[in-house]
Amino acid sequence: MTPHPRFTYACRLLAILLVTFCAISTLSAKEILVIATNDDYPPFILKDQKHSFLPDLFKQIGDQMGVTFEFRYLPWQRCAQAVQNHEAWGAIPYTRNEERDKIYDFSDPIYFSDAKFFAYDPKGEAPPISYQNLSDLDGWTIGGIQGYYYVPMFTDAGLDVDYVHSEEQNIKRLQLGRIDLTPLPSPIGWYLINKLFPPDVAKNFYTLKKPLLSEASLHVMASKNYPDNANLLVRFNAALAEIKNNGTFAELINKHGLVLSF
Repeated sequence: MTPHPRFTYACRLLAILLVTFCAISTLSAKEILVIATNDDYPPFILKDQKHSFLPDLFKQIGDQMGVTFEFRYLPWQRCAQAVQNHEAWGAIPYTRNEERDKIYDFSDPIYFSDAKFFAYDPKGEAPPISYQNLSDLDGWTIGGIQGYYYVPMFTDAGLDVDYVHSEEQNIKRLQLGRIDLTPLPSPIGWYLINKLFPPDVAKNFYTLKKPLLSEASLHVMASKNYPDNANLLVRFNAALAEIKNNGTFAELINKHGLVLSF
């Protein structure tokens, strides 16, 4: 029995539509790469990605790479664990050190930032704290974040460090006199201070003259064993370089009101 011509035509049309749909779906489907980070890192990272520098930047980098970056917000210590467990391709923003280099691969620098010790004096006078070596700060209580790059530095120096989970907690504790110092990237420290306190209180915060880090580079930190990691880093670095070369990076810095070296 010969099929009716209209039935044959309909079958062929359906087959063409299915093939076309599958092709479009394949082309439009982007690889998803999970990025672990913490949303308590303003103004660089906020849950509101429209007003957040790094998610905005990674959207541009993802477009260059042909991937979609999905941000997963975790405590800082869990970010590193997520990378180790391959729950995330990478974590941001992380500095390099000898201990981390043994476990992780790092992207090219995304940007550079200093880190200074912040202090507070309710009388508005610069606190009489200075140091040449970290061990000189023995006797002062320092507020830190567990899992940060400076943990082994402070441990080796034998410092008294009280660790919490967020930068905001440390700034509040500093103002209340519960800690004497807390290290922060300068843009983040002043952003939080001006956000949390009125001008008459904010003016009593200071930074020590000697920085903890001077122009430290910040990177994507990825597991050496993540599938196809070497290729992903090559693609990421190429996309980052293009974003910096074509002016997009500078535009994003201006958009978010930042002052960064890159």
